[in-house]
Amino acid sequence: MKNLIIIIILFINAQCASQNNIKMNNSNTIHISMTQGHEKNLLNGVVSSILTVTNNSTQDISVLLFYPNPNDLSFKSQSSLVKIKDREWNDSERSIPIKIPAGKSYQVTYFLNRYFEFLEEGEVTINYALDLFVTTDGGSPKSTAYNGTFNLKINKGSKEEIEEQFLNYQTNLKSENLKIKMEAEEALLYLNAVKDK
Repeated sequence: MKNLIIIIILFINAQCASQNNIKMNNSNTIHISMTQGHEKNLLNGVVSSILTVTNNSTQDISVLLFYPNPNDLSFKSQSSLVKIKDREWNDSERSIPIKIPAGKSYQVTYFLNRYFEFLEEGEVTINYALDLFVTTDGGSPKSTAYNGTFNLKINKGSKEEIEEQFLNYQTNLKSENLKIKMEAEEALLYLNAVKDK
């Protein structure tokens, strides 16, 4: 009986070790980073961040990144330079799986104007949380939570710089690339609001 108990304990420990290894392998497969977007983020313009998903595995994966109003991505900040906006939820958001080949990365721009009102220029620390659905060929989607912090600098910006931002995104509206076009539409929502003030 004593030997049977020892065998059961060893089996449970082996199972736990195996599950921990699987979890570690999953987290090592995908690398998430969030950085400041524009070279110059403008106080009265658009403030962007770039999410990079890197596939470190030896097989292709597909991820779901909802856009432009993601329920699976949130931002917070304790900075006095920003005011957090009420969270907008989209019950009917959709996304097409994005394929990322082995060893490659995919980037998408999220505009922080959706999440914050920027009150003053300066350095701001932003916290993000992402629930990412990942699928490997033939597998079922698995959700993994990622959290992190990044810094961005808000510049006051001149009227000319804000106008230049506006013109660049207006040009991007004509792009054949759907991702660039969607990002331009999102940016112009905030730039038009500034121009109307």
